[in-house]
Amino acid sequence: MDFSLIGLSIRDKRVYEYLASYPESSLRRVAENTGINRGSVYESIKALVAAGLVTHIITGKRLRYRAKDPEILHEIIREKRRELLDAATAIDSYVASFAGQANDPSRFHFASFYEGDEGLATILRDVLKSCRRAGIDHYRAISSPRISEYLYNNFPHFTRERIRLKLHVSVLRQSTIDIKEAPFAESRLLQSGSVDTGCYTLIYATKVAIVTIDQLNRTSGVIIDDANFAAIQTRLFDVAWR
Repeated sequence: MDFSLIGLSIRDKRVYEYLASYPESSLRRVAENTGINRGSVYESIKALVAAGLVTHIITGKRLRYRAKDPEILHEIIREKRRELLDAATAIDSYVASFAGQANDPSRFHFASFYEGDEGLATILRDVLKSCRRAGIDHYRAISSPRISEYLYNNFPHFTRERIRLKLHVSVLRQSTIDIKEAPFAESRLLQSGSVDTGCYTLIYATKVAIVTIDQLNRTSGVIIDDANFAAIQTRLFDVAWR
């Protein structure tokens, strides 16, 4: 199970699984046997207790921890689902309060800047959201192998979601490095040779996202929301594709 679905980390999952195998363990014992430092174990246990997955007992003056029955994960997921449904209803009302304003370019930013893994995940979420809202089933990408190594770190299920939405992608590759083709995807080589500019471009709906990476592998990106700019980038892409 992916614990990120319930707001927990891989580290939290390791601590939970250890406690499930060795109940009534002390914080020190968990740290020694998992190789996770005590401070991080403490933070994970706090998160697991808050999620309802771990409880504790007091033996003498010491706290010992025990994992709860994993069946409780079903209830946690059901609760998350209820919260998301409530949030969706609230968001619908909130968005409706801006009726008539969304098409006023003076009210919202023309471009938005993002950094790091979560920034890239935000860009990927925007691709899915924008294509779904616009009712389109195809977008374009110019890929960079260097950036591809980091692009999905915080959104590992992006391709699965894209396929679920039956969203097609045409990819111009900057490198001859072999890639595994996924459903609803087609790729072609942009140019001969193996040239990687460290720049990844996504053209979708009325937007263009440009992601770059520096020599220290720090990533950043910008989403430009302009229908005319997206249209000309689409035309240039299609010429290169042909």
